[in-house]
Amino acid sequence: MAKLFKRKDGRWSAQVFVGIVDGKRKYRTVYGETQAEVRQKTSLISAQVQRRTYIEPSNVTAEMYLTDWVETLDSVRANTRESYDMVVRNYLTPYLGQVKLQELGALDIRKMLAALERQGLAPRTREYAYSVLNAALNDAVLWDAISINPCTKIKRPHVPDHEITPLTEGESKKLLETALELKEPFYALYVLALTTGMRASELLGLQWRDIDFANSRLAVRRVLVKDSLEFSEPKTKLARRSITLTDLAVNALKKHAEEQAKIGNTKSNWSNTSGLVFCDSLGGPMRYQNLIRRHFKPLLMKAELRDIRFHDLRHTCASLLLQAGEHPKIVQELLGHSKISITMDLYSHSIPSMQKETARKMDSIFQEKRSLYLVNSQKSSQGIRQNKTTFQIKNMSKNMSKRPAN
Repeated sequence: MAKLFKRKDGRWSAQVFVGIVDGKRKYRTVYGETQAEVRQKTSLISAQVQRRTYIEPSNVTAEMYLTDWVETLDSVRANTRESYDMVVRNYLTPYLGQVKLQELGALDIRKMLAALERQGLAPRTREYAYSVLNAALNDAVLWDAISINPCTKIKRPHVPDHEITPLTEGESKKLLETALELKEPFYALYVLALTTGMRASELLGLQWRDIDFANSRLAVRRVLVKDSLEFSEPKTKLARRSITLTDLAVNALKKHAEEQAKIGNTKSNWSNTSGLVFCDSLGGPMRYQNLIRRHFKPLLMKAELRDIRFHDLRHTCASLLLQAGEHPKIVQELLGHSKISITMDLYSHSIPSMQKETARKMDSIFQEKRSLYLVNSQKSSQGIRQNKTTFQIKNMSKNMSKRPAN
């Protein structure tokens, strides 16, 4: 038991052994208004030392730790790290930044999530903020910066299932027809999005050397990171894929190449050094936000279509193919999903026509068996009646033979 001392200011203190550093015994001094408070603190620290969960006190704030964590995070792609950085800056540090990392508790996190909800953020955004914080604090535990992750005491924010609402076949045609009529500069991009299901980052990272016009094929080799406009590896191993192009896509790309060449020949400040298929007005990387705000959303309005996300064009591609009877495995490979279960979970339940086809097939199976049953039943009934008739005839003959002659 640590020996207690009364200080000149009236408080009590005690020194607790916390370990051996560089061959010397190390102690930590604790303070309290009463002896009972000091004994409680020393008992807690001694228990942590015995369990080897004791962490040396630090003045590092949550903001300092989270900022360093994101900057040194090398286990994720550039796109993901950029997304984490946005979450840390916009959602975590404004509410948790000034709290000392070692003093960060479950109540602080609950208050942060409640504040984000009052701010009007969607459930998916709040859940994502929680996930990023949880990952950061798991690393803090691993690196002995804290002894326990307070996120484990908080329920993960519930995210309702997002109902996918892709464009119909008619709406898809109307989108492309309108883009063609308006001579929309990104007409070829919309064609690729609808016919290949490529992600926006994959389309904006596409280079002319990735397209093989002779064999009507396209290779997905990189993505464009949204904010930094740097190139990065595709999302997964299977996302790095080769896609066979439709005639519609090939013709649209050839026309797009011609138009781009004309612009390059007329603009003195044109500089498409990366050979991008889809670029901004000066030949540089196209910002995703500009594509959506200046081109995609206005196109939806002019085509008098409902407001959808650009990513819904990817969903539309998959849905149209599955509705047309394409095998889910082919759709998985086209989209670059890492597992076929992802494809099926995303689309099979949201396609009524597939369920109708399943019901029709099941109906035909049982109708066939029912017909077979009826035929067998009829044959059986006929057999019974025939046997009964034969039996009656035999009995009649037997009775007639027993009658005496007149």
